Amino acid sequence: MRTPSALFALLLLTAGFYWKLTVSHEWTWLEGPDQANVVRPWLDLQAREFHAGRIPLWDPYEWAGHTLIGQVQPGITNPLNWILFAMPLRDGHIPISTLHWYWVLIHWLGAVACYALCRDLGAGQVASVAGGVMFGLMGFVGHIDWPQILMTAIWTPVVFLFFARVVRGKRVRASAALCGAALGMAFLSGHHVVPTFTAVLVGALWVAHVALAWRRGALRHAAIFFAIWLAVSAVQVLPAIEYARQSLRWAGAPEPLRWGEPVPYAVHAQYSLQWSIAPGIVLPGIALHVNPHVGFVALAFALAAVWWRRKDAAVRWLAAVATGGLLIALGGDFPPYWLIYRFVPMVEKAREPAFAIVLFNLGIAVLAALGIAYFRRWWVGALALVLILGEAVYNAPRLARFDRPGSYTEMVRAQSDIAEFLKARPGWFRVDFDDNEVPYNFGDLYGIEQFGGAVSSMPVRVHRMLGREETPGIYGIRYRVARKASSPNQVEVFASRSGLKVWSDPRIAEAVTADYSRVISRNSERVVIEVEMASPGLVRVGDAFYPGWRARVDGARRPVQELDTVRAVRVDAGRHRIEFFYRPASVYWGLGLTIAGLIAALILCRW
Repeated sequence: MRTPSALFALLLLTAGFYWKLTVSHEWTWLEGPDQANVVRPWLDLQAREFHAGRIPLWDPYEWAGHTLIGQVQPGITNPLNWILFAMPLRDGHIPISTLHWYWVLIHWLGAVACYALCRDLGAGQVASVAGGVMFGLMGFVGHIDWPQILMTAIWTPVVFLFFARVVRGKRVRASAALCGAALGMAFLSGHHVVPTFTAVLVGALWVAHVALAWRRGALRHAAIFFAIWLAVSAVQVLPAIEYARQSLRWAGAPEPLRWGEPVPYAVHAQYSLQWSIAPGIVLPGIALHVNPHVGFVALAFALAAVWWRRKDAAVRWLAAVATGGLLIALGGDFPPYWLIYRFVPMVEKAREPAFAIVLFNLGIAVLAALGIAYFRRWWVGALALVLILGEAVYNAPRLARFDRPGSYTEMVRAQSDIAEFLKARPGWFRVDFDDNEVPYNFGDLYGIEQFGGAVSSMPVRVHRMLGREETPGIYGIRYRVARKASSPNQVEVFASRSGLKVWSDPRIAEAVTADYSRVISRNSERVVIEVEMASPGLVRVGDAFYPGWRARVDGARRPVQELDTVRAVRVDAGRHRIEFFYRPASVYWGLGLTIAGLIAALILCRW
C-alpha cells in the first residue's frame, strides 16, 4: 500500500465513519449549544468578511464591537480555516454540507498526522493506518464537539514527530525548528488548552533530552525549539494577551476573573478526568468532560509494544508521552499536578486538564501501531484494523438530528424573518435580544449589530455599562427582540412568525454626539462619518473603545479618546469627515514575529 493509497483509505474510512454527515442529510454536529450559539455564527462572520476582501480582526456585531482575533477561539489565524472561509456562500452563510465536510476533514487530517508519525517511526502502512484511525476516530479527537479544539489537537502528532527526529539525531537543527513551528501552529489554530498542555509535556521531554544529551548540543537545539515556537505563535498570542488584560473571563469561578486573577485550582480539579473514569479507556460509555476511549485492541497492542520493544528509545519516549498525558488529564486526582498549575506559566489559564487525554490517546495510538508492526504479517495488521474499527463504530460519537424537538436549526429558520426586517431598517442602530428566546449570536450570524451575545469573556468597559439607564442611548440600542417590551417607551413594529416581536424605542437616535452627523460607511475595520459642530469639542461614537482603533479627521491623524467607554475624537467647529480604522499594534508585531519564525525555520531546514 503506497502512501497516497493509505491517505485515500483514511479518507474513505473517515467519511464512512461519519456517514451521518457525509451521506445522510438528517444529522449534524451543529446542534450542540456552543456550536449553534457561538461557533457557527463565528464561522459565518469570518467567511463573509473574507468574501468582502477583509481580514476579520474585529467583530462589530456583538457587544458594541469586540476584538475577534483576541478571543483566540474563532481561529482567524488558522490557515486551514481560510480554505473554509473561501468556499462559496449561500445567502451570506456557509452551507451546512460544507460545514459537515469541514468537520469530517479535520478528523481526517488528524488521522493523517498520526499516520505520518507512525510511518516515521518505522511502522508499516497498514499498522500506521490503524494508528491513524485510533487517533482520528476514537478517544478525544473522535468525540470532542468543538472544531476549534479539534484544530489544535491535530497538530500534536506533528509536534512529536519532529521531537522524535531530534531524539534519533535526524537533521537535528531542522527537526527542532519544525517541532517548534508545529507547536506554534497549534497555538494559531483555535482553543488554547490543548496547545498549552502539549507545551507542558513536550517541554518536559525537552528538559529530559537536554539532561541526557547535553554534550551533543541538545541545549542549543532546545533553544531553537523554544524560540521558533514563541515566534510562530506570536500573531495569536500577543492580541490574546492584550485582550485578556482588558477583559473579564467567566471560567467556572464564582465571579468573573481579571487578567491578574488566576483560575482557581478548584476549577481545574472540577474539569479533571478523575481516576474513576479510567475504565473508560477500554470500556465504552464511561466519560467525564472528555471521552478517553481507545479500546481493548489498541491498549493491548500498545502494552505489547512497550514490552517487546522496550529497548527501543522511541517506544520509551512514546510511553512517556502516553503516561504524561494521562497524569496531566487526571488533574486534581494526580497530586503533583498542583505543582504544574502553580509554577508553569499560563497553565492556570488552561482550566480543563482533562483535555490532556489527547496526548495519552496519541501515545497509545502510535505504540499500538508499533505493536502491530512487530508481527511483520499483513494479516495481523488487517485484523487489528478491523477490530479497532469495530470498537470505534460501537462507541461512535453521538450526533443530533435536524428535526429533533426544539432544534437550533428550526429556531434559526423560524426567526430569519426578524433578520430580514432589521436589515431593511434605515440608519445605524443596535438591537437587544431576549437571550432566552434568541440564545445564539444573531448579530454574527446575520451581520446585524447586537448589544449582547453568548461570550465567555467581555471587555471590562462594556461590562461596566450593563443595566445602566444611559446605556441604550450611548450605544444606539434602538430595537429589542422579545415577546414583551422591556420599557413603556417601546412600540411594536414587527411580529415574527416565531412569535417574537420587534420593539422600537423612538427616543434612541444614532449613537453619534454632534450637531449634525451622517454615517457614510461602516464595516469591521473602518467607520466613516460626516459631522458638523457649532463649536470645538469631542465627537462621541457609540462603538466600544479598545486599543488599536485610530482616527483621522479630514485626513489628519487625531488620537482616539475614551468617553463613557466608547470612542471619541476632538474636532474644531465646522463640517468634518471622521474616519476610524482598526490597526492593532499587537497584531502587526505578532505577524512580524510569526513571519520571522517561519522564515527562520525554513532557513534551518535548508542549513
